[in-house]
Amino acid sequence: MPFTGATAGYQAAAQANDTAISYALEPTYGVQATGNYQHTRFTGENFKPTDTTQRPDEINAAIEASQAVLTQTAVAGTLSGALSFGTYDDMFAAVLGADWNGDAVQNSALVKTWTIIEKMNSKWVVRPGSYCTRAQLTFAQGSFASVAFDFSCKEEDLLDTDPATTYTDAPTGLVFDTVDNFVGMTVNGQAPDGCVRQVQITLDRDGAGSDYGMGHADACGIRPGQLLASGSMQVFFKTWDLYELWAARAQGPVAITVKDSNGNSYVLTFLNATLRNPVINAGSKNTSIVATFDIEANPQAGGGTFRIVRAAVDPKSLTFKQSDVTVGGQNITP
Repeated sequence: MPFTGATAGYQAAAQANDTAISYALEPTYGVQATGNYQHTRFTGENFKPTDTTQRPDEINAAIEASQAVLTQTAVAGTLSGALSFGTYDDMFAAVLGADWNGDAVQNSALVKTWTIIEKMNSKWVVRPGSYCTRAQLTFAQGSFASVAFDFSCKEEDLLDTDPATTYTDAPTGLVFDTVDNFVGMTVNGQAPDGCVRQVQITLDRDGAGSDYGMGHADACGIRPGQLLASGSMQVFFKTWDLYELWAARAQGPVAITVKDSNGNSYVLTFLNATLRNPVINAGSKNTSIVATFDIEANPQAGGGTFRIVRAAVDPKSLTFKQSDVTVGGQNITP
C-alpha cells in the first residue's frame, strides 16, 4: 500500500519558525493593551526576565549561605530584524519620542510604551510596559540592512489564551539590500569621494531605565531619558576631505538614503553632526586604505537632533513587464 501523510513527533523542541511577535500601544503604562495588535517581522529576539536576589550574612553554625530573597525582576531584550519599508516605523517613532507628522518624524518629548506579545509553543508571553531604549541600524557591504531595538519591560506573564482581539498583518515590503538599495551618504551636503563601506546609526535613550519599589518585583515606572544619537562610517580613503572636516570641527547634516526596488525610500539624517576620532592607517601591504569616523550628533539651532523622512510609492503606479514574473519557469503577466 502507498505511504501517505506526515510523520508525527519529529520535533525535538518547539520551532522558532512557529513564533509570532506583535505589539500594541498602551494608553496607560504597564496596563496590558487590548484590542488590535500589529504583527511584526523579525530575525531573532532575546527577551528574558532577570531575577536579582540578596542573601543576609547571617552567622550560623551550619557553615552555609542563608536563604536568598528576591528583590526585583527586570525584563528586557532585543528585537532584531531586516530593514524593510514601513515595518518598524512605529518603533522609530517610539525611540525618537515622537509621532509621524505626515512622512517625517523628528525627535521630541513624547513617551510611548507598548505591550509586546509573543506566541510560542501554544502559549502567549506577554510583556506590558515595554519601552524602546535603543534603536540601531546597520548598513554594511556584504549584508542586508539590519535593525535592532532594545526594550525594557515592566514584567513578563505567561497566558493560555490570546490577549489580542484582532491582528494587523505585518508589512510585506522588500528588505533593503546594500547594493541596489543604498542610494548614498552625504556629509554637509557632499558625498564622500570614496565608496561607503559601512554606516551605523544608534538612537539611544540616554539615562533611560526602570524604577523598582517594595511590595512587588516588577517595575513601578520608567525614566524615559533623552535622545542621544551617534553613529560611525567607513569610507574608502581617496581624499583628505573628511579628515579636513574633522580638523575644522565642522558641524552639519549627515544623511543616509536608501530606496527599495519598488521605489520606497528613507532618508535618515543627523541634523547637526560632527565627525570624531578619524582612523586612517596603512595597515598592511596589498590593502586598500579605509577611513573610519565616529559621528557625534548635536541639536541643531532651535532643537532637533535626528529626523527620518519616508517616501512611499503607490503600488498601483508600479508596472511590470511580462518577463518580470515567472511561475514554473513560464513568464506570466500580473
